[in-house]
Amino acid sequence: MSNTLPIYRLNPVVAIEDFGERSLALHCEDLRLVELNATARDLVNRLDGEKTLEDIAAAMAADYQQPFEIIFEDMRVILGQMEQLGIVEPVEPDATADRTEAVERLS
Repeated sequence: MSNTLPIYRLNPVVAIEDFGERSLALHCEDLRLVELNATARDLVNRLDGEKTLEDIAAAMAADYQQPFEIIFEDMRVILGQMEQLGIVEPVEPDATADRTEAVERLS
């Protein structure tokens, strides 16, 4: 079993609309709305399917001037909840490499 943490991205069937300090995530397949606070929205914005959780936590820790360990643990809990709700999804490392190779072949 690998100790590698997953890399996440926004689920392609989810649309997000911002309303000031809050956002609504609409899961378009089951028409479920989930409210995101500003910090959760910031986290989702950083999920590009390529950055590691460690890199995202380090950037957020610097931006929010909080200890990395606290940000990282909070982030893992929030991502677990958002994954259960279908808002985000883990990306297979091979899928990212395959996509990059396909784009390079098309170039």
